[in-house]
Amino acid sequence: MKIKKLSQVTLEEALTAWNKGFEGYIVPIKMDTQAFVNRIASEGLSPEKSIVVFMHGGPCGIILNGFREINGRKIAWNGGTGIAPQYRGKGLSAAMMSEVLSIYKAENVHTAVLEAIEENERAIKLYKKAGYAITDQLLYLNKKLTHKEIGSLTESHLAIKKIYPEQLQSISFYDSDAAWQCQWQSAKQGEAALLMSEDGKEEGYILYKRVLEAAGRTERIIIYQLNFTDGSAYEAMTESILGQLFLDQDDSIDFTAVNISVSNPASKALLKMGFEKKIGQVMMKKTL
Repeated sequence: MKIKKLSQVTLEEALTAWNKGFEGYIVPIKMDTQAFVNRIASEGLSPEKSIVVFMHGGPCGIILNGFREINGRKIAWNGGTGIAPQYRGKGLSAAMMSEVLSIYKAENVHTAVLEAIEENERAIKLYKKAGYAITDQLLYLNKKLTHKEIGSLTESHLAIKKIYPEQLQSISFYDSDAAWQCQWQSAKQGEAALLMSEDGKEEGYILYKRVLEAAGRTERIIIYQLNFTDGSAYEAMTESILGQLFLDQDDSIDFTAVNISVSNPASKALLKMGFEKKIGQVMMKKTL
């Protein structure tokens, strides 16, 4: 076994390690060169601090890592651990995790975080053995809503105020502990909005990405964060904020909430609205 930094291997070797590493995975995530490069850039992953593993001269495993300073603490995110099928269950994963944790310590990381699909018991067992603990359960929720349907749910006197995603960090109830890909730093080409009461009070916020059709209508909206102040009427607020995202020409929009916590009242509101659970994940953390 030989471990190299991602920055020391060719792009072809890195891509081979990724695609072999996730072969037969619960959720297909095979990538081409452009998608792989885009992932590195959009998630703030570090080629110098990520690793690729070689066996018998060929790439067979990979762990991608990203680093951010959040509330004065350095956070490391495992952006993907993959091992080729023929090497799974043979101790390679433990050696890879040990190498990565050494990198984290050298980088003075305070907290290491990752997400794992809840059915992936082997991976969860590996992470627990490495000292990670499950801290939250996360949901992917989806539903296609029509303008007529959402408009008939509630009449709200709350208003939307558009802001830049970067401005969310100044909101007192912004969730800086959200899953890595749902933080404002990862919301490339994303949008954000505050839900305001009639007296100008901030009642909630949404961080999202709008995907448009060629004709300019909204095809889908990806919700990265949806949060409200304590004591809010969560169901009415959720309906209101989603309803106000429709453009004049939109008849329907396919909504997907990504990695929303089960403890977030907004997730309960979405489920009550008929959103369907597509994937469940666990969030795991380790304090170094």
